[in-house]
Amino acid sequence: MTVIAMVGVLSGIAVVFVKPSSHASSATGYAHEVAALCDAVRQRAVASRARQMLEVTSDKIVHYQASLPGMAPADEWRLVGTLPAPSRVFIASTDTRVHDAPRDGAPQLGAGLPFEVDFAPDSTSTAATIFVQDTYGETRARVIVYRATGSAYAYSEW
Repeated sequence: MTVIAMVGVLSGIAVVFVKPSSHASSATGYAHEVAALCDAVRQRAVASRARQMLEVTSDKIVHYQASLPGMAPADEWRLVGTLPAPSRVFIASTDTRVHDAPRDGAPQLGAGLPFEVDFAPDSTSTAATIFVQDTYGETRARVIVYRATGSAYAYSEW
């Protein structure tokens, strides 16, 4: 009986890991992924002592690292990785201002794209707000990146 119970529990856990989460494919879920990526990129900039850059387009975010360490602006970049948007989610627009209050006036669709967010080895970054929504316009989320700390946060609505 114990074996049957253990198999049942393990099967339930396996289904959770095999079945993709609906949250991860939503605008809110993608915004949380983008915020986590921003935090990881900031930490990488500090650890590697090399500038990091995220290039934001409507369908993906591409991560680059400067070829040479230091605070000086980079001339050459190396590709690190890509975070594609889920099939029913897109990046609606970006802004160089931090929109940390809800309903703080989002830019028009497509405004500010493509956009670059730079992370320096001293943990500072480009101030930014990345607006994400689903293709139906039902779910919206935003990611804000603070200039002084490089910290990123995901919020629902805009």
